[in-house]
Amino acid sequence: MLTKPNPASTTLYSSPKDIRSHVVRFIMAEKNIEREVLNLKIEEIPEEILELNPCQSLPTLFDRGIVLYDLSVVMEYLDERFPFPPLLSVDPIEKSEKRLLIFRFTRAPNCWFELADIIESGSKKNADKARKVLKSNLIELVPLFAYKPFFKSDDMTIVDACLGALLWRLKKLEIELGKPGKSVIDYANRLFTRDSFKASLTDCEKEYNEI
Repeated sequence: MLTKPNPASTTLYSSPKDIRSHVVRFIMAEKNIEREVLNLKIEEIPEEILELNPCQSLPTLFDRGIVLYDLSVVMEYLDERFPFPPLLSVDPIEKSEKRLLIFRFTRAPNCWFELADIIESGSKKNADKARKVLKSNLIELVPLFAYKPFFKSDDMTIVDACLGALLWRLKKLEIELGKPGKSVIDYANRLFTRDSFKASLTDCEKEYNEI
């Protein structure tokens, strides 16, 4: 077990391979937040932190004496707590649109993150089915990936943080988009070359691809 966290620090308890942890690490690096990132297993988190996270899950954020553990809550908290650069618009319509995209990609039934989890840990039959669905979904949205530099945006948002972590894993998930997915790959490479994305990678994640 780790020692009690420093109440004056912003500490992220992160899984070195988990896609959701990667999203948060990307956001923290993009905002250049002074932070302590601990990549570990759930059983290695201090007991006082686990007691405040009934889901006992990663990623878990400790900041200003509070413990946050839902991905969407963590992302929006970081954006409001560290407002530069902003990763969500102040416009309520645009913000709601981005929230719906995040829900669609990370939490809805059969969302992209769930499909990625199934590919990695499900049975071969379920993994093959999930792989086919995820590839099809990505190809269907090719026009949106090509529309602007970022996903439906001129500037990076937390939606891009979610997509970047997912797309980095395509090779590991054995998904090849080919020529029809060129716009998706071009979009992904724009994210992968950002200094913040490179800084967000753990040693094991670096092995998924070469930048």
